[in-house]
Amino acid sequence: MRAEPIQRAIDEDLVRVLYAQDPIAFFSHWFSIAVLVAIYWPHVPALPLFIACFVFYGLANCAGLALWLCNRRYPRWLSPRDWIYLHALRGVLLYSGPGFAVWFAFQSPQTDLPVLHTVMLVTLAAGVFMSNGFDLLNFSTSIPFLLLPSIVLLFGSHTFDRTILAIVLAFFFCAINVYAMSYRKLFRQVVQARVDQQYLAQSLAAQKRVAEEASLAKTRFFAAASHDLRQPLHAIGLLAASLNDPAATPAQHAKTAGHIVYNVEALNQLFNQVLDLARLESGVTQVIRLHFRLAELFERVGSQYRPQAAAKGLALRIAPTSLVVYDDPVLLERVLSNLLSNAVRYTDEGAIWLGLRRAGRRSGGYIEVRDSGVGIAPEEHARIFEEFYQVANPQRDARQGHGLGLPTVKRLVGLLGGELQLRSAPGRGSVFRFPVHAGDPSGIVASLDDTVASGPAARGRRVLCIDDEPSILEGLASLLARWGCEVRGARDEAQALAALGDGFMPDAVLCDYQLANHRTGVQALGAIRAALARAGQANVVTLLITGDMASTELAALALQGIPVLHKPVTPARLRRTLEMLWQQAEAERGRGAQPPTSARAANATASSPPPASR
Repeated sequence: MRAEPIQRAIDEDLVRVLYAQDPIAFFSHWFSIAVLVAIYWPHVPALPLFIACFVFYGLANCAGLALWLCNRRYPRWLSPRDWIYLHALRGVLLYSGPGFAVWFAFQSPQTDLPVLHTVMLVTLAAGVFMSNGFDLLNFSTSIPFLLLPSIVLLFGSHTFDRTILAIVLAFFFCAINVYAMSYRKLFRQVVQARVDQQYLAQSLAAQKRVAEEASLAKTRFFAAASHDLRQPLHAIGLLAASLNDPAATPAQHAKTAGHIVYNVEALNQLFNQVLDLARLESGVTQVIRLHFRLAELFERVGSQYRPQAAAKGLALRIAPTSLVVYDDPVLLERVLSNLLSNAVRYTDEGAIWLGLRRAGRRSGGYIEVRDSGVGIAPEEHARIFEEFYQVANPQRDARQGHGLGLPTVKRLVGLLGGELQLRSAPGRGSVFRFPVHAGDPSGIVASLDDTVASGPAARGRRVLCIDDEPSILEGLASLLARWGCEVRGARDEAQALAALGDGFMPDAVLCDYQLANHRTGVQALGAIRAALARAGQANVVTLLITGDMASTELAALALQGIPVLHKPVTPARLRRTLEMLWQQAEAERGRGAQPPTSARAANATASSPPPASR
């Protein structure tokens, strides 16, 4: 890829070097003309031909100067390579004059003229080496016209001294070509080193700009996030303090408690949205594509937002479709939930439309979400995908969201391999759309409407929990016990293996990622799987729970499809995840196959994602 820029840089440098010496060469050639004419003047052989030859030589020299002036005044008139070709043509015309003029030395009665003329040619050849040796074309079109006629004529004279001179001149011709070859190689290396240095400087400058932009974006992100996080925390602090007022009535206490609950929910919503963005940025979000009916996903998402739309007097219309798509239904549901949440929030009258449009695509189509809301000005189309930027919310009312929904949607669509498109204008509503790929109806293994409750229940299940934090271990044990599970807690890998040795054969193993003694949950689960396999229990569900989103190991796990849940994990999501994994294990066991590790649980959610905002 860099060959063309390097060659162009070489050509540009060649043009500068070749034409830089032309004024000096102009005067050198006039000096050469004067010397040769003075040598031949006493006995000029073939006078008309002699005059024609040296007139041609003088005109060629003047043409060379004219070419130099054109290059100096209009350097962009031609490409560097074209300037090199013209300079080579100038060399053919200029050096053929003194080269072929040696014939006159052999026609003169003065026997020393061939030697004198040859010395002059060698002097000119040295100048050609210095000025044109960098370029093969210019060198090879100058030196042969300058020296070869003399070599041929000296060999043809059949005298001892001239034959020796011809041999020396031929050796000089070969040597100067060899040295010119090394000269060109060195020149190319110097230019390539300079180009490499320029590329490195440009790359460093670009990386510096990216780092500065990232630093500025991070600063803006944390400034906005800290503001939106501090607001509910500040309100909670003030409201909590008012609960200590002995003069407050029970009704006032109840109202204050309600405000506290509202602010806690707002804080939790913002926290979850920030974590969603962080997961997408860190690359640990897993894409698990399935064949499913798009109509089922539309109805699933529509049922969540119909009550909200109806409360504002809006019609939520879902277009029927029979298309089967091949995509990640969980991530797709998050995208549609965010878009519908936005549409409901920013539409005061009219309708919201969700459907599929083929738009000329042979396979698949585009999912569109349309609304008749406030619309977005063209100058804001790019900004609405920035974190914490919101349209029509200058007061930053938290009830209008936090400006994280559309950035999340854009990243999710990109993760799914598509591009989010926007068409909107103020007062004319908005249209968001992105592509989906057609699936295979024969590849559908289950309906999206199948509820988890229809699968194996949690009651009676044995669960092994591994966490080095006692409070979390106690909380998990209490929660799972309420679900009817038999729980055994372990603070590290050794205690977990000891529990297996005591005969506790779990149906599921929940493990934290960061454990004590510099051990990770991945290592612990590996040891536990090996112990369970030796005991003939290969179908045990394993689940990794972590608050870490920057680990390269977690990113590798995501690529491998190993189930990972990111803290904070709600009880509903944990239960749904476990029951779906148990359903999978039962289905695989029923087919008599070894169950593959699945990451569907890592993406599963018990309820719709938190509302998003523009």
